[in-house]
Amino acid sequence: MKIVFLTQQQFDIFSNNHPLHTMYQTSMYASLMEKTGYTTRYFGFVDDKNNLIGATLLLEKKLILNFKYAYAPRGFLINYDDKDLIKEISIKFKDYLSKNNFIFLKIDPPVVNNKRDRNGNIVPSTYSNDLIPYLKSIGYSHFGENKFFGTLKPRWNAILKVTGSSKTLFNNFDKNIKNKIRKAESRGVEIIQGTKADLEVFYSFVAKKHYRNLKYYQDFQDSFKDKFEIYFAKLNTENYLKNIKAIYEEEINNNAKINDQIQLESINEGTIKERLINSKITSDRLLAIYKKELLTASKLFETNPNGLIIASCAIVIEKFSINFIIEGLDQNFNLFYPTFLLKWHIIEKYSKLGAIYFDLNAITGQFTENNKYHGLNEMKLGFNADVTEYIGEFDLIIKKTLYNIYHNTKFLNINIHKQNK
Repeated sequence: MKIVFLTQQQFDIFSNNHPLHTMYQTSMYASLMEKTGYTTRYFGFVDDKNNLIGATLLLEKKLILNFKYAYAPRGFLINYDDKDLIKEISIKFKDYLSKNNFIFLKIDPPVVNNKRDRNGNIVPSTYSNDLIPYLKSIGYSHFGENKFFGTLKPRWNAILKVTGSSKTLFNNFDKNIKNKIRKAESRGVEIIQGTKADLEVFYSFVAKKHYRNLKYYQDFQDSFKDKFEIYFAKLNTENYLKNIKAIYEEEINNNAKINDQIQLESINEGTIKERLINSKITSDRLLAIYKKELLTASKLFETNPNGLIIASCAIVIEKFSINFIIEGLDQNFNLFYPTFLLKWHIIEKYSKLGAIYFDLNAITGQFTENNKYHGLNEMKLGFNADVTEYIGEFDLIIKKTLYNIYHNTKFLNINIHKQNK
Protein backbone atom coordinates (compact mmCIF):
# COMPACT_ATOMS: atom_id res chain seq x y z
CA MET A 1 0.00 0.00 0.00
CA LYS A 2 1.17 3.54 -0.71
CA ILE A 3 -0.09 7.05 -0.03
CA VAL A 4 -0.63 9.33 -3.04
CA PHE A 5 -1.92 12.82 -3.64
CA LEU A 6 -5.38 13.10 -5.20
CA THR A 7 -6.95 15.84 -7.23
CA GLN A 8 -10.11 17.45 -5.90
CA GLN A 9 -12.14 15.63 -8.53
CA GLN A 10 -10.60 12.24 -7.72
CA PHE A 11 -11.23 12.78 -4.03
CA ASP A 12 -14.84 13.89 -4.45
CA ILE A 13 -15.70 10.90 -6.64
CA PHE A 14 -14.28 8.51 -4.05
CA SER A 15 -15.78 10.34 -1.07
CA ASN A 16 -19.26 10.59 -2.55
CA ASN A 17 -19.40 6.82 -2.99
CA HIS A 18 -17.86 5.77 0.31
CA PRO A 19 -20.04 4.30 3.12
CA LEU A 20 -18.48 6.67 5.67
CA HIS A 21 -18.95 9.79 3.54
CA THR A 22 -19.74 12.92 5.56
CA MET A 23 -19.92 16.63 4.79
CA TYR A 24 -16.57 16.99 6.57
CA GLN A 25 -14.80 14.81 4.00
CA THR A 26 -15.68 16.90 0.94
CA SER A 27 -13.99 19.55 -1.16
CA MET A 28 -16.80 21.90 -0.04
CA TYR A 29 -15.67 21.60 3.57
CA ALA A 30 -12.06 21.97 2.43
CA SER A 31 -12.99 25.23 0.72
CA LEU A 32 -14.67 26.49 3.89
CA MET A 33 -11.66 25.59 6.04
CA GLU A 34 -9.28 27.29 3.61
CA LYS A 35 -11.23 30.49 4.19
CA THR A 36 -10.55 30.14 7.93
CA GLY A 37 -6.79 29.79 7.46
CA TYR A 38 -6.18 26.09 6.89
CA THR A 39 -4.11 24.47 4.18
CA THR A 40 -5.91 21.48 2.67
CA ARG A 41 -4.66 18.40 0.83
CA TYR A 42 -6.30 15.26 -0.54
CA PHE A 43 -4.63 11.89 0.00
CA GLY A 44 -5.41 8.50 -1.43
CA PHE A 45 -4.45 5.02 -0.23
CA VAL A 46 -3.56 2.71 -3.11
CA ASP A 47 -3.05 -1.06 -2.91
CA ASP A 48 -0.44 -3.13 -4.77
CA LYS A 49 -2.72 -3.34 -7.82
CA ASN A 50 -3.06 0.44 -7.91
CA ASN A 51 -6.66 0.34 -6.68
CA LEU A 52 -7.83 3.28 -4.57
CA ILE A 53 -8.90 1.68 -1.28
CA GLY A 54 -9.15 4.78 0.89
CA ALA A 55 -8.82 8.54 0.94
CA THR A 56 -8.88 11.53 3.23
CA LEU A 57 -9.07 15.28 3.28
CA LEU A 58 -6.32 16.59 5.55
CA LEU A 59 -6.45 20.02 7.16
CA GLU A 60 -3.11 21.54 8.13
CA LYS A 61 -2.51 24.37 10.60
CA LYS A 62 0.61 26.02 11.99
CA LEU A 63 1.04 25.76 15.77
CA ILE A 64 4.41 26.99 17.04
CA LEU A 65 7.57 27.96 15.16
CA ASN A 66 7.46 25.98 11.88
CA PHE A 67 5.60 23.05 13.38
CA LYS A 68 2.07 22.12 12.39
CA TYR A 69 -0.72 19.74 13.19
CA ALA A 70 -2.93 17.79 10.79
CA TYR A 71 -6.58 16.88 11.10
CA ALA A 72 -8.62 14.39 9.10
CA PRO A 73 -12.14 15.62 9.93
CA ARG A 74 -14.33 12.62 10.75
CA GLY A 75 -11.38 10.36 10.03
CA PHE A 76 -10.08 8.51 6.99
CA LEU A 77 -12.49 7.10 4.44
CA ILE A 78 -11.43 3.50 4.86
CA ASN A 79 -12.70 0.14 6.08
CA TYR A 80 -12.06 0.32 9.84
CA ASP A 81 -12.60 -3.43 10.16
CA ASP A 82 -9.30 -3.88 8.31
CA LYS A 83 -6.83 -3.47 11.15
CA ASP A 84 -3.80 -4.16 8.95
CA LEU A 85 -4.84 -1.31 6.65
CA ILE A 86 -5.27 1.08 9.59
CA LYS A 87 -1.83 0.21 10.89
CA GLU A 88 -0.13 0.54 7.51
CA ILE A 89 -1.76 3.91 6.80
CA SER A 90 -0.81 5.16 10.26
CA ILE A 91 2.83 4.12 9.88
CA LYS A 92 3.20 5.70 6.45
CA PHE A 93 1.35 8.86 7.41
CA LYS A 94 3.52 9.16 10.50
CA ASP A 95 6.64 8.95 8.33
CA TYR A 96 5.32 11.55 5.86
CA LEU A 97 4.16 13.95 8.57
CA SER A 98 7.39 13.62 10.55
CA LYS A 99 9.40 14.72 7.53
CA ASN A 100 7.12 17.74 7.08
CA ASN A 101 7.26 19.19 10.60
CA PHE A 102 3.95 17.89 11.94
CA ILE A 103 3.55 17.32 15.68
CA PHE A 104 0.47 15.10 15.52
CA LEU A 105 -2.42 13.93 13.37
CA LYS A 106 -5.98 14.08 14.71
CA ILE A 107 -8.79 11.78 13.57
CA ASP A 108 -12.38 11.25 14.81
CA PRO A 109 -13.97 8.49 12.72
CA PRO A 110 -17.79 8.18 12.54
CA VAL A 111 -17.52 4.62 13.81
CA VAL A 112 -20.16 3.62 16.35
CA ASN A 113 -18.74 2.59 19.71
CA ASN A 114 -21.87 1.24 21.42
CA LYS A 115 -25.52 0.86 20.57
CA ARG A 116 -27.58 2.56 23.29
CA ASP A 117 -31.21 3.12 24.21
CA ARG A 118 -32.89 6.44 24.99
CA ASN A 119 -31.67 6.25 28.60
CA GLY A 120 -28.06 5.74 27.55
CA ASN A 121 -27.97 2.06 28.46
CA ILE A 122 -25.88 -0.18 26.22
CA VAL A 123 -28.15 -2.40 24.11
CA PRO A 124 -26.94 -6.03 24.09
CA SER A 125 -26.13 -7.14 20.55
CA THR A 126 -23.68 -9.16 18.51
CA TYR A 127 -22.02 -5.86 17.58
CA SER A 128 -18.59 -5.46 19.15
CA ASN A 129 -16.12 -2.65 18.63
CA ASP A 130 -12.49 -3.12 19.59
CA LEU A 131 -11.21 -0.13 17.62
CA ILE A 132 -10.43 2.09 20.62
CA PRO A 133 -7.92 -0.30 22.25
CA TYR A 134 -6.47 -1.16 18.84
CA LEU A 135 -5.81 2.47 17.90
CA LYS A 136 -4.19 3.01 21.29
CA SER A 137 -1.98 -0.03 20.71
CA ILE A 138 -0.56 1.40 17.48
CA GLY A 139 0.32 4.83 18.87
CA TYR A 140 -2.86 6.88 19.02
CA SER A 141 -3.77 8.90 22.12
CA HIS A 142 -7.51 8.77 22.87
CA PHE A 143 -9.29 11.93 24.06
CA GLY A 144 -11.31 9.67 26.32
CA GLU A 145 -14.87 8.59 26.99
CA ASN A 146 -16.05 12.18 27.09
CA LYS A 147 -19.78 12.71 27.54
CA PHE A 148 -20.01 16.39 26.69
CA PHE A 149 -18.59 18.79 24.08
CA GLY A 150 -14.82 18.71 24.47
CA THR A 151 -13.98 17.37 21.00
CA LEU A 152 -13.83 19.03 17.58
CA LYS A 153 -16.82 17.08 16.33
CA PRO A 154 -19.54 15.67 18.59
CA ARG A 155 -18.92 12.23 20.05
CA TRP A 156 -22.63 11.83 20.82
CA ASN A 157 -25.25 12.58 18.17
CA ALA A 158 -29.01 12.20 17.81
CA ILE A 159 -29.71 10.62 14.42
CA LEU A 160 -33.17 9.95 13.06
CA LYS A 161 -33.55 7.16 10.51
CA VAL A 162 -36.59 7.46 8.27
CA THR A 163 -38.98 4.51 8.21
CA GLY A 164 -42.42 4.71 6.67
CA SER A 165 -44.47 7.71 5.60
CA SER A 166 -44.31 11.25 7.00
CA LYS A 167 -47.48 10.42 8.96
CA THR A 168 -45.70 7.45 10.53
CA LEU A 169 -42.68 9.63 11.26
CA PHE A 170 -44.80 12.18 13.09
CA ASN A 171 -46.74 9.54 15.01
CA ASN A 172 -43.46 8.08 16.29
CA PHE A 173 -42.41 11.37 17.91
CA ASP A 174 -42.82 11.71 21.66
CA LYS A 175 -46.18 13.10 22.73
CA ASN A 176 -44.69 16.35 24.03
CA ILE A 177 -42.84 16.90 20.73
CA LYS A 178 -46.07 16.47 18.75
CA ASN A 179 -47.92 18.82 21.11
CA LYS A 180 -45.27 21.51 20.71
CA ILE A 181 -45.35 21.23 16.93
CA ARG A 182 -49.15 21.51 16.98
CA LYS A 183 -49.00 24.50 19.33
CA ALA A 184 -46.54 26.29 17.03
CA GLU A 185 -48.90 25.76 14.11
CA SER A 186 -51.95 26.86 16.13
CA ARG A 187 -50.18 30.11 17.06
CA GLY A 188 -49.62 31.04 13.43
CA VAL A 189 -45.96 30.01 13.13
CA GLU A 190 -44.99 29.35 9.51
CA ILE A 191 -41.74 28.02 8.00
CA ILE A 192 -40.07 29.80 5.10
CA GLN A 193 -36.79 29.12 3.33
CA GLY A 194 -34.24 31.91 3.25
CA THR A 195 -31.72 32.93 0.63
CA LYS A 196 -28.15 34.17 0.69
CA ALA A 197 -29.52 37.69 1.08
CA ASP A 198 -31.08 36.62 4.41
CA LEU A 199 -27.87 35.41 6.04
CA GLU A 200 -27.55 38.46 8.26
CA VAL A 201 -31.07 37.88 9.64
CA PHE A 202 -30.24 34.18 10.14
CA TYR A 203 -27.04 35.09 11.96
CA SER A 204 -28.84 37.43 14.37
CA PHE A 205 -30.50 34.36 15.92
CA VAL A 206 -27.38 32.20 16.25
CA ALA A 207 -24.71 34.81 17.00
CA LYS A 208 -24.69 34.13 20.74
CA LYS A 209 -24.65 30.34 20.36
CA HIS A 210 -21.18 30.10 18.82
CA TYR A 211 -18.02 32.12 18.43
CA ARG A 212 -18.32 31.98 14.62
CA ASN A 213 -18.98 35.35 12.99
CA LEU A 214 -21.27 36.29 10.10
CA LYS A 215 -18.47 35.92 7.56
CA TYR A 216 -18.09 32.26 8.48
CA TYR A 217 -21.67 31.54 7.46
CA GLN A 218 -21.26 33.63 4.32
CA ASP A 219 -18.20 31.52 3.50
CA PHE A 220 -20.22 28.41 4.37
CA GLN A 221 -22.83 29.43 1.81
CA ASP A 222 -20.16 30.17 -0.81
CA SER A 223 -18.41 26.84 -0.23
CA PHE A 224 -21.44 24.53 -0.03
CA LYS A 225 -23.63 26.55 -2.41
CA ASP A 226 -27.04 24.89 -2.87
CA LYS A 227 -26.13 22.19 -0.32
CA PHE A 228 -26.37 24.81 2.43
CA GLU A 229 -29.85 26.06 3.28
CA ILE A 230 -31.30 28.38 5.89
CA TYR A 231 -34.86 28.35 7.19
CA PHE A 232 -36.90 30.75 9.28
CA ALA A 233 -39.86 30.40 11.59
CA LYS A 234 -42.11 33.38 10.95
CA LEU A 235 -44.96 34.36 13.22
CA ASN A 236 -47.93 35.30 11.05
CA THR A 237 -49.40 37.81 13.48
CA GLU A 238 -52.71 38.05 11.62
CA ASN A 239 -53.23 34.28 11.82
CA TYR A 240 -52.02 34.23 15.41
CA LEU A 241 -54.66 36.80 16.37
CA LYS A 242 -57.36 34.94 14.45
CA ASN A 243 -56.38 31.53 15.84
CA ILE A 244 -56.07 32.58 19.47
CA LYS A 245 -59.37 34.42 19.24
CA ALA A 246 -61.02 31.20 18.00
CA ILE A 247 -59.32 29.18 20.77
CA TYR A 248 -60.47 31.71 23.39
CA GLU A 249 -64.06 31.71 22.13
CA GLU A 250 -64.12 27.91 22.05
CA GLU A 251 -63.01 27.81 25.68
CA ILE A 252 -65.69 30.36 26.63
CA ASN A 253 -68.28 28.00 25.17
CA ASN A 254 -66.70 25.03 26.95
CA ASN A 255 -66.68 26.95 30.23
CA ALA A 256 -70.36 27.83 29.80
CA LYS A 257 -71.25 24.16 29.22
CA ILE A 258 -69.38 23.18 32.38
CA ASN A 259 -71.27 25.86 34.33
CA ASP A 260 -74.56 24.47 33.01
CA GLN A 261 -73.57 20.95 34.06
CA ILE A 262 -72.61 22.18 37.53
CA GLN A 263 -75.94 23.93 37.97
CA LEU A 264 -77.82 20.86 36.72
CA GLU A 265 -76.01 18.50 39.10
CA SER A 266 -76.46 20.92 41.99
CA ILE A 267 -80.23 21.02 41.40
CA ASN A 268 -80.79 17.32 40.66
CA GLU A 269 -78.28 15.67 42.97
CA GLY A 270 -77.43 18.30 45.54
CA THR A 271 -73.70 17.62 45.10
CA ILE A 272 -71.15 18.32 42.38
CA LYS A 273 -68.78 15.59 41.19
CA GLU A 274 -65.07 16.19 41.75
CA ARG A 275 -64.38 15.53 38.08
CA LEU A 276 -66.65 18.40 37.09
CA ILE A 277 -65.10 20.74 39.63
CA ASN A 278 -61.63 19.94 38.26
CA SER A 279 -62.84 20.59 34.72
CA LYS A 280 -64.16 23.98 35.82
CA ILE A 281 -60.87 24.89 37.50
CA THR A 282 -58.91 23.86 34.38
CA SER A 283 -61.23 25.80 32.07
CA ASP A 284 -61.03 28.93 34.23
CA ARG A 285 -57.24 28.70 34.17
CA LEU A 286 -57.19 28.29 30.38
CA LEU A 287 -59.54 31.23 29.92
CA ALA A 288 -57.18 33.46 31.91
CA ILE A 289 -54.23 32.26 29.83
CA TYR A 290 -56.02 32.69 26.50
CA LYS A 291 -57.34 36.12 27.45
CA LYS A 292 -53.83 37.28 28.23
CA GLU A 293 -52.53 35.68 25.03
CA LEU A 294 -55.29 37.38 23.02
CA LEU A 295 -54.10 40.75 24.31
CA THR A 296 -50.53 39.84 23.33
CA ALA A 297 -51.66 38.73 19.86
CA SER A 298 -53.54 41.99 19.34
CA LYS A 299 -50.48 44.06 20.24
CA LEU A 300 -48.21 41.96 18.01
CA PHE A 301 -50.55 42.33 15.05
CA GLU A 302 -50.79 46.06 15.64
CA THR A 303 -47.02 46.53 15.72
CA ASN A 304 -46.09 43.80 13.19
CA PRO A 305 -48.98 43.47 10.72
CA ASN A 306 -46.70 41.71 8.21
CA GLY A 307 -45.46 39.20 10.77
CA LEU A 308 -42.00 38.74 12.28
CA ILE A 309 -39.17 36.22 12.22
CA ILE A 310 -38.73 34.44 15.55
CA ALA A 311 -36.23 31.62 14.84
CA SER A 312 -33.79 30.30 12.25
CA CYS A 313 -31.71 27.24 11.46
CA ALA A 314 -29.18 26.03 8.91
CA ILE A 315 -28.78 22.61 7.32
CA VAL A 316 -26.42 20.85 4.93
CA ILE A 317 -27.90 18.47 2.37
CA GLU A 318 -26.05 15.26 1.51
CA LYS A 319 -26.87 12.36 -0.75
CA PHE A 320 -29.17 10.50 1.64
CA SER A 321 -28.95 12.64 4.76
CA ILE A 322 -29.62 16.06 6.21
CA ASN A 323 -27.31 17.64 8.78
CA PHE A 324 -28.71 20.23 11.18
CA ILE A 325 -25.85 22.69 11.69
CA ILE A 326 -27.13 25.33 14.11
CA GLU A 327 -30.38 26.94 15.22
CA GLY A 328 -31.48 29.88 17.33
CA LEU A 329 -34.62 31.70 18.42
CA ASP A 330 -35.93 34.85 20.02
CA GLN A 331 -36.41 33.78 23.64
CA ASN A 332 -39.47 36.03 23.88
CA PHE A 333 -41.21 33.45 21.70
CA ASN A 334 -39.78 30.34 23.30
CA LEU A 335 -43.24 29.02 24.22
CA PHE A 336 -44.30 29.20 20.58
CA TYR A 337 -41.84 26.32 20.01
CA PRO A 338 -40.63 27.57 16.61
CA THR A 339 -37.51 25.34 16.48
CA PHE A 340 -39.65 22.23 16.92
CA LEU A 341 -41.73 23.21 13.90
CA LEU A 342 -38.55 24.07 11.96
CA LYS A 343 -37.18 20.59 12.52
CA TRP A 344 -40.43 18.91 11.60
CA HIS A 345 -40.83 20.98 8.42
CA ILE A 346 -37.33 20.02 7.24
CA ILE A 347 -37.73 16.36 8.23
CA GLU A 348 -41.07 16.12 6.44
CA LYS A 349 -39.82 17.94 3.35
CA TYR A 350 -36.65 15.93 2.81
CA SER A 351 -37.99 12.55 3.88
CA LYS A 352 -40.44 12.91 0.98
CA LEU A 353 -37.46 13.71 -1.29
CA GLY A 354 -35.61 10.53 -0.31
CA ALA A 355 -33.48 11.49 2.68
CA ILE A 356 -32.94 8.54 5.01
CA TYR A 357 -30.95 10.05 7.88
CA PHE A 358 -31.38 13.31 9.78
CA ASP A 359 -28.45 14.22 12.01
CA LEU A 360 -29.95 16.48 14.67
CA ASN A 361 -26.40 17.25 15.86
CA ALA A 362 -24.84 16.92 19.29
CA ILE A 363 -26.33 15.54 22.46
CA THR A 364 -24.54 14.58 25.66
CA GLY A 365 -23.61 11.14 26.91
CA GLN A 366 -25.08 11.83 30.33
CA PHE A 367 -28.77 10.95 30.57
CA THR A 368 -29.63 11.82 34.17
CA GLU A 369 -32.14 14.56 34.93
CA ASN A 370 -29.55 16.60 36.84
CA ASN A 371 -27.56 17.05 33.61
CA LYS A 372 -27.93 20.72 32.67
CA TYR A 373 -28.27 19.59 29.03
CA HIS A 374 -31.04 17.11 29.87
CA GLY A 375 -33.56 19.24 27.98
CA LEU A 376 -31.35 19.23 24.88
CA ASN A 377 -31.20 15.43 24.93
CA GLU A 378 -34.93 15.05 25.53
CA MET A 379 -35.81 17.46 22.73
CA LYS A 380 -33.64 15.82 20.06
CA LEU A 381 -34.30 12.24 21.09
CA GLY A 382 -38.01 13.08 21.29
CA PHE A 383 -38.00 13.15 17.48
CA ASN A 384 -37.49 9.37 17.69
CA ALA A 385 -33.79 9.79 17.00
CA ASP A 386 -31.27 7.15 18.02
CA VAL A 387 -28.47 7.75 20.50
CA THR A 388 -25.31 7.48 18.41
CA GLU A 389 -22.06 7.17 20.33
CA TYR A 390 -18.91 7.37 18.20
CA ILE A 391 -15.50 6.08 19.26
CA GLY A 392 -14.25 9.64 19.75
CA GLU A 393 -11.16 11.67 18.98
CA PHE A 394 -7.60 10.33 18.59
CA ASP A 395 -4.18 11.91 18.10
CA LEU A 396 -1.46 10.04 16.26
CA ILE A 397 1.62 11.42 18.00
CA ILE A 398 4.41 12.29 15.58
CA LYS A 399 6.85 14.27 17.75
CA LYS A 400 6.28 13.22 21.35
CA THR A 401 8.16 16.00 23.17
CA LEU A 402 6.48 18.78 21.22
CA TYR A 403 3.14 17.01 21.53
CA ASN A 404 3.48 16.93 25.31
CA ILE A 405 4.25 20.64 25.29
CA TYR A 406 1.16 21.26 23.16
CA HIS A 407 -0.98 18.94 25.28
CA ASN A 408 0.01 20.75 28.46
CA THR A 409 -0.39 24.24 26.99
CA LYS A 410 -3.97 25.26 27.62
CA PHE A 411 -4.02 28.11 25.10
CA LEU A 412 -2.92 25.98 22.14
CA ASN A 413 -5.29 23.18 23.10
CA ILE A 414 -8.32 25.46 23.33
CA ASN A 415 -7.34 27.34 20.16
CA ILE A 416 -7.27 24.17 18.05
CA HIS A 417 -10.65 23.03 19.32
CA LYS A 418 -12.16 26.45 18.65
CA GLN A 419 -10.78 26.61 15.11
CA ASN A 420 -12.44 23.44 13.88
CA LYS A 421 -15.89 23.35 15.45
